[in-house]
Amino acid sequence: MAVGFGERMAISAGLLGLCLIMPLAMIGFQSGQAFAQSETAQQDVAPTFIVDRYRAKADAGDTGAQFRLAILFERGAVTGSPDYDQAAVWFERAAAAGHGPAQFKRALYYQEGLGGQKDLSAAAALYRQAAEQGLGEAQFNLALLLAEGQGVAKDVSGAIRWYEQAAFRGVTPAMRALGLLYMGGVANTPQDRIEAWAWLTLATENGDTKAAGLLPDVTDGMDKTSLEEASRLADAYRQLRLRP
Repeated sequence: MAVGFGERMAISAGLLGLCLIMPLAMIGFQSGQAFAQSETAQQDVAPTFIVDRYRAKADAGDTGAQFRLAILFERGAVTGSPDYDQAAVWFERAAAAGHGPAQFKRALYYQEGLGGQKDLSAAAALYRQAAEQGLGEAQFNLALLLAEGQGVAKDVSGAIRWYEQAAFRGVTPAMRALGLLYMGGVANTPQDRIEAWAWLTLATENGDTKAAGLLPDVTDGMDKTSLEEASRLADAYRQLRLRP
């Protein structure tokens, strides 16, 4: 899937000034990026029989068809140009029926004001629903909103918990976020160079150049014993099937 508009979000500057500024990317993200709202590249119009087939199934309540139809509208594959209003309608219907990816996409639309008014509270609520279904992308975006206090009461401890959930599902920016949090020590997360080293190493292995740039700052001052323990911790996390 294509990268989105290139909008950026940041973890609160209150996290001891350790800001993560990352372009949002689409679900099916590229390693090292966060998750953006929509595809903007125009593509060829889909054959009418495909659109009609999806629409018939969507009208009958098939959430998968509703989601696919929304994607076609978003990509401009129905009329030749993106139709975010119609995409929002179909994402909304699928999301209301509990379709996790649709909840994530509708949340992104609310966050950016696509297909209607911007509504960060609605975005946070839908991210949470998708996050509770185990979508790492939603977990990460919810953590960003919680850390920033956007659309929801600021809750750094809650943000950390969702960063952890996302990181263990292989979301690279969440690994970097945890590395930064453990570097500085925030809320109930004490400063811990061993944890920071492990998470930044895993993010680096997934291609995150920003994490790679932070590693020397963490490594500096760590003795041999600490580095060995950090390496064992990273190995243990790898056993948990972390992947980009």
